[in-house]
Amino acid sequence: MSYLDLDFKSRPTPPPQRLRRRPFKKPQLNRLIRGLTALVTLIGAIYLILSFLPDSSAKIEDSNLKQQRLHYSVLLPSIKEPELETTPLDPVTETLSSTQWITTQIKSGDTLASIFSEAGLSATTTHKVVNLNKQTKKLSKIRPGQSISMLLDDSQQLVSLKYMPDITQTLHIKRLEDESLTSELLHHPLDPIPVFKSGTINSSLFEAAADSEISENIIMELAGIFGWDIDFALDIRKGDQFGIVYNELYKDGEKIRDGRILAAEFINQGKSYQAVYYTDPKGESGYFSPEGKSMRKAFLRSPVKFSRISSRFSRKRWHPVLSKWRSHKGVDYAAPRGTPIRASGDGKIKFKGTKGGYGKTVFIQHGSKYTTVYAHMSRYAKGARKGKSVKQGQVIGYVGSTGLASGPHLHYEFRVNGVHRNPLTVKLPAAEPIDKAYKTHFTREIKTYLSMLNLMSKETIAKLDNE
Repeated sequence: MSYLDLDFKSRPTPPPQRLRRRPFKKPQLNRLIRGLTALVTLIGAIYLILSFLPDSSAKIEDSNLKQQRLHYSVLLPSIKEPELETTPLDPVTETLSSTQWITTQIKSGDTLASIFSEAGLSATTTHKVVNLNKQTKKLSKIRPGQSISMLLDDSQQLVSLKYMPDITQTLHIKRLEDESLTSELLHHPLDPIPVFKSGTINSSLFEAAADSEISENIIMELAGIFGWDIDFALDIRKGDQFGIVYNELYKDGEKIRDGRILAAEFINQGKSYQAVYYTDPKGESGYFSPEGKSMRKAFLRSPVKFSRISSRFSRKRWHPVLSKWRSHKGVDYAAPRGTPIRASGDGKIKFKGTKGGYGKTVFIQHGSKYTTVYAHMSRYAKGARKGKSVKQGQVIGYVGSTGLASGPHLHYEFRVNGVHRNPLTVKLPAAEPIDKAYKTHFTREIKTYLSMLNLMSKETIAKLDNE
């Protein structure tokens, strides 16, 4: 039968039936009970498994509640790792939680022993540090205002120490692995800035320097440079002029002190003297004229700085003590008692002792030709003895009035082949000039500062002329 034979007549719609709640059948309840039982069994099994796992009872004690990880040992084939070269840590730079730096500001009356004691270090440590070498001897001369920094370990033993004797140096002491101590002196170079200053003498060299804001150290160095040609106690005249190019040393933009004179000119009684500082390729330094001649002579013109000449070289002079006429074969420099007396040249002490009217006297032999005599001393310098070699400028004694002297002064004699010569006028032998092999190097090195000196000096002279 096909669908065409079906009866498609509409039928009446049955009335809506009221919904009834279906009764809860027993099979559904059984499935629910079985599910709950399985869940409880699973939870019990998991708990049982966790109770047998290692470290399951370990408590996390980290305050940050960090998650712990379980590590299991896994056996792998043995593979030999390459050995790495390890460098032992420097005990000074090794950072340990148990170490601490202690910085102490040095006060009046403090000593290294008292500072170490306060830090808990023993007297034995103090002795070892101070007597380690010449560098650590600086710690016996600590001054108020300075500071000492110490690094200590767990057992209150010194690991490292740092101390700055001055702004350009740091003394560093450290303990090595074998418990011995070592030290090094670190140098901190300052920044040099060249400056030019000049002055004109109206009353004295020092007053002229003060008027030009030139320090006493620089003006003393200036006198030392030209001291072989100019006697600053005798030759200075009103109207004399000087110009100086020297370094001012700075650190972090702040001036620390004056440096070395680089070039200088002194016009004395109309005669100009110039000097420049030069270091040759061998590292030897000194002051030379622009032509390469050494400013240094074999002898100082005066063995006493800035003294007054009380008596000159004379064939006939009235002796103030003997009250009679006699020759005066030297020069007397009046100076306060105790003023240092310098050797006028390199040589060897030939005689030291009391010699008649000379009183306490020193004779110095300079080679085979020259001899200098220093008389009326109050006392001798420490270490001065017969046969001792001395250097030019070295202190050999102090001004006094021993022997036939009416007051404190130095009697100074200059002898050539045993013959007395006038120390003020005798021609002094010069030191060696620039090596000819360094002439080109010398000319190139001094050019900048010599040009600066000449330019500034001309401007200064022109300014003074206009005034």
